[in-house]
Amino acid sequence: MSEDGQSQDGMLSLLAGIGVGVLVGAIVALLLAPQSGAETRNQLRERADDLTHNLRDSLEELRNRLEEVVTHVRRHDEGERRHGDVAQDTEVTPGTA
Repeated sequence: MSEDGQSQDGMLSLLAGIGVGVLVGAIVALLLAPQSGAETRNQLRERADDLTHNLRDSLEELRNRLEEVVTHVRRHDEGERRHGDVAQDTEVTPGTA
């Protein structure tokens, strides 16, 4: 696996871990808070909505960064191919110089 692939996997794991941690923390805090069941359910719903929104934003940002990396790699690869083509075109074969 390439270094970029490992970095992307690490970023995805980090985001997943943060999301799970926030969700578990919010649920525990709400369940231990002294309030009615209806209030707790409303707060859980609001927190879940907030978490979903934040997760979507994070995934969108990750997708944009991945697209930038892919574009950069493709440009780099195309540049190497062009450079290789030029090098092949300029090679001198014995007896032709």
